[in-house]
Amino acid sequence: MTTEEKMNPTGLAQDPEDRHSRKAVLGAVIGWSFVILAIIAAVITYFWNSRNPRCNNGVLMADMIGIAPRVTGPIKELPIKDNQFVQRGDLLFEINPAPYEIAVQSAKANLAMAEGALTNAGLQIAAQGDQVKSAEASLAQALAKLATAKDNYDRIAPLLAKHYASAQDVTDAKNSVQAAQAGVAVSQAQILSAQSSVLNISEAQAKRDVAAAALAQAELNLQYCTVKAPFDALISQMSISRGAFAMEGRQVFTLIDIHSWWVCEPFREGQLQRMKIGDPASVELKTAAGKLFNGTVESIGWGATPQTLQNSILPVIPQALDWVQLEQRFPVRIRLADGVPTEILRVGTTAAATVKTGR
Repeated sequence: MTTEEKMNPTGLAQDPEDRHSRKAVLGAVIGWSFVILAIIAAVITYFWNSRNPRCNNGVLMADMIGIAPRVTGPIKELPIKDNQFVQRGDLLFEINPAPYEIAVQSAKANLAMAEGALTNAGLQIAAQGDQVKSAEASLAQALAKLATAKDNYDRIAPLLAKHYASAQDVTDAKNSVQAAQAGVAVSQAQILSAQSSVLNISEAQAKRDVAAAALAQAELNLQYCTVKAPFDALISQMSISRGAFAMEGRQVFTLIDIHSWWVCEPFREGQLQRMKIGDPASVELKTAAGKLFNGTVESIGWGATPQTLQNSILPVIPQALDWVQLEQRFPVRIRLADGVPTEILRVGTTAAATVKTGR
């Protein structure tokens, strides 16, 4: 190769060492650029995750109640099926009401008898009260006679010494006083007898109240024969059929409230620093992978316990590893907003949630 061939278009020769140095500098710049970009990305990711904590171990839940009859008897009507949707007020089942209708009639009869006895007791007490008044009137007359007899004796007794009255007149006046005193004593005894014979109406009133309470309970039991949906719900875990004998207090199926869906996410304790009730959240359900639904932090658990502790009354959040000190997790309830399709809502669905703190 000639000298001219080694010349560049500018007419200057290229030094191989200079060209290698430039490549090394360019490589170093590119390498450090990647490192810096990686650091920046890591910092951005760290701050993003610290302000928007995410957890993918959640479970979709809903408010649920167990339906159990309040009275015992065979099921007469059962128009529902397992996994069926029911609206508030729909008939769930009806227990044969015949025994409870008879109990209501019997309670009504007992109440009528108790009210009749109360009325009779009132009339009898009124009559006995009249007897007391009559005895009191007799006592008043006896007291008046006694006062008259005493006045007559006090007037005649001094006249005996002056011979204006005979001894017989004084004796008669004294006998009249004694007779009047005896009449007063008899009248007083009659009053005591009449008062002691007056009945106490409290017993009759208590019996009437007991009968009224028994009737109210019988009517309530009759109402309990018909069980209706307390809210819009889905039926689950149905374990009874028409004609079966339902036992009082024994659950026959579960109602899932379709208006109360929420996600329970076990966030790490370090992720709770910025989180507060009311923070917005985005939730992904595995029944609709790739779609995000809006939610709101409804509550943050105040306590949790590892599964290793026995007889705990706090929520159990098990540790993944026993030989590494892991952050404790606490349950966070995220209430789903309205508008989530009903067909993807199933209790127990795996859910992931990102809480947007600092809003």
